[in-house]
Amino acid sequence: MVNPGSERLLTLVQHALDEIDERPIAVTARRVARIASLLGDTEFAVYLGYELRALGGHPPANAEDTRRLMTDPSLWADRDGPQEAAFTRYAKSRAMEGADNGKVFVHGLAEIEELLLTFADTAHSPQGGDLANFVQFLRGIRERVRHTAFTALCSWERQLTYANVNERIFERFRSRVDSVLAKGAPDVLDQFAAVYRRIREATSDQDAPMSEELSQAVTTCRRILKAVADHLLPGVAGATSQSGNSLNDAAYRNRIYEFVKAKVASDSTAELINAAVGGVYARFTALDTLANKGVHADLGVQEAELCAISTYLIAGELLTLGESARPSIETLA
Repeated sequence: MVNPGSERLLTLVQHALDEIDERPIAVTARRVARIASLLGDTEFAVYLGYELRALGGHPPANAEDTRRLMTDPSLWADRDGPQEAAFTRYAKSRAMEGADNGKVFVHGLAEIEELLLTFADTAHSPQGGDLANFVQFLRGIRERVRHTAFTALCSWERQLTYANVNERIFERFRSRVDSVLAKGAPDVLDQFAAVYRRIREATSDQDAPMSEELSQAVTTCRRILKAVADHLLPGVAGATSQSGNSLNDAAYRNRIYEFVKAKVASDSTAELINAAVGGVYARFTALDTLANKGVHADLGVQEAELCAISTYLIAGELLTLGESARPSIETLA
């Protein structure tokens, strides 16, 4: 099953694309502003908000309506922020003849559609003159918005289609791994739930130093790998491998290495898996270093999430390898 958020967004994008030539431009612009807001494209969402805004109203209320389209409303007053860029784009597109005079045509897209319907016949009369130019100006606004919406939708469709392919690949892997965990190591599933819960709790104040929750999340990731090693190749006191490495309870990384060597026929594949295990340990060390430096939680959360994902991937790969008969310490010694 694909992530419902991305799949739903792709459906919205394709629906808007399929109907872009049949629907009034205001309908399309509202659809595209919604998608842009969901995707976090603040500048484009705010730009379309300006295009849609009807003439008149209460200025503070109008501003608040537009501000709601921003991913981070605190940037509203930032002169280099997305709101300023969106307004500049809008104003340049709406500049009336003689752009240096600063006049901007501020009727909303729905109002422009009504004006075009009203002037549809008179604009082509012999006396049409200035009116014909005005109608052409209005059509230019409408078609620029339509084309801009079309190109944005095409770009999002491409991105979301690729994202869904990746999500399907990961979802198949996740489904298989969760099934293996549920059958052979249900306690590991519970531990992953604890990791995600602690990371979520750590996001409550991302301006604070790295919290105890993140340290606990990393500790739990370590415990998960040990639990996987215990499931695949339980430790035995005093046991060693043929190369002399300890295979006791504490030496779970050695046990993972020996398990992979016994289960994987290809030396290069075994090296790749063990390198992935080493990468997870490197993330553990990096997070410990960040915690000691007292970095802000936002950076720590990013690293902890990658740590949890990496732990899940390697745990899944190891447990999938272990679905068939597992070696014993005695066969490795």
